[in-house]
Amino acid sequence: MRFGHDTRVWRTAQRSLNLDTDRFEDLAARGRAESSSGDAVAGATLLRAALELWRGPPLADVPWERFADSDVRRWEELLHTAQEDLIDAELATGRHAELGGDIEALVREQPFRERRWSQLMIALYRSGRQADALERYRQVRTLLAEELGVGPSPYLRACEGMILRQDDALNPGSGRGDLPVTRFARGPAGRLAYQMLGDGPTNLVFIPGFSSNVEIRWEEPSLSQLFRRLARSARLILLDKRGTGLSDRDTGIPPIEEQVADVLAVMDAAGMQRATLLGIMDGGAIGLLTAAAQPERVSAVVTYASFSAFELLGAEGSAVFDALRAQLDHGVVFEDALPVIAPSRADDASFARWIGRYMRMAAGVGGGTALLDMFRQIDIRAALPDVAVPVLALHREHDRLIPSDNAAYIAEHVRDGRSVILPGSDTIIWAGDVDEFASQVEGFISEIHARIPLRRRQR
Repeated sequence: MRFGHDTRVWRTAQRSLNLDTDRFEDLAARGRAESSSGDAVAGATLLRAALELWRGPPLADVPWERFADSDVRRWEELLHTAQEDLIDAELATGRHAELGGDIEALVREQPFRERRWSQLMIALYRSGRQADALERYRQVRTLLAEELGVGPSPYLRACEGMILRQDDALNPGSGRGDLPVTRFARGPAGRLAYQMLGDGPTNLVFIPGFSSNVEIRWEEPSLSQLFRRLARSARLILLDKRGTGLSDRDTGIPPIEEQVADVLAVMDAAGMQRATLLGIMDGGAIGLLTAAAQPERVSAVVTYASFSAFELLGAEGSAVFDALRAQLDHGVVFEDALPVIAPSRADDASFARWIGRYMRMAAGVGGGTALLDMFRQIDIRAALPDVAVPVLALHREHDRLIPSDNAAYIAEHVRDGRSVILPGSDTIIWAGDVDEFASQVEGFISEIHARIPLRRRQR
């Protein structure tokens, strides 16, 4: 495999600016899609073909002009990402023992790209070199501290943690090739997409925030890591809310009150009589409304970055939502919102491109603006006193979109609530430390499960 400087730039069809960027981007996108759908061999073949279109530095054979600076940076980033996508595909085919030298060379070329370090750690770990994998983590941690004054990203820290505990998810064949099957439940107003995984002693329903796509989100390593961890101790349902993702969209974005019946319809289709509901943002409000309306179906509720009424966000919070909606109205791409919704990943170009694609596949720009409008209508304060099941309200301390004091408000106004403030500033749960979040959820569910009489632990 050739990843070095001789494959660093586009092959030109002519000695001009008429570069074959479309061909490269098409091959790279198709390669990523094949890998994401479980065919890593086909994905690797397409990604190699894309990389073979590169030679020499960008625009080396045309007169240099300053106007090309931004193009050069963009093409370099596309190249680096495609190289890393190819490594992921090759790792998925079990070629870890052969890849070590190639990845080491890429790390030397771009030592601040943490994804490459994580790939190197995984290749070494799968080759039976756990100590060497952990030593590479110490090297990059020192490099980042000395050169940039920062620590490793949450994703890289999570990779170290998985190596330390010898997580089965690191083994070849444990990745995207065994994704859960997407099913469809018939709700009162349309079909609802959902997936099931895990076979633990408790039932857990994950209600996403804003928008989602049950198939695309498995492409994000931190998010798939979170789901697989939760599924080790529970029977987990993942769903797309009506109007988003693979669920029916022809009804538009319904108010959260109507989505209670949708959640129950998915539980019925999955054969779950009773479950803990884990809701993100507006998903938390849906979970609380479900507990208030159907307490016999809900064991407990966990909320994250949720609020009980839009007006509780205050003038500053409302202004942030206004700005986000104005951006979408004017055609600004979703990734431009990262400084607000995922500040810790705002400089991660690969993550930015993925989150933009994910949001477009989950709701589109029109759906995004409709969701923001729906957020303004949220007010479940009157229902909170009727929530009798245990509630855990989680929030990150420096959330820029939804102030963290909303967690305390929820906990104080239900009958059996508590709030926990996590470190960090990301609204997007998987942009930050998913292990700390998962630990809180697992501990709470274990406690609740121990409280429930055996006769009520229905599957």
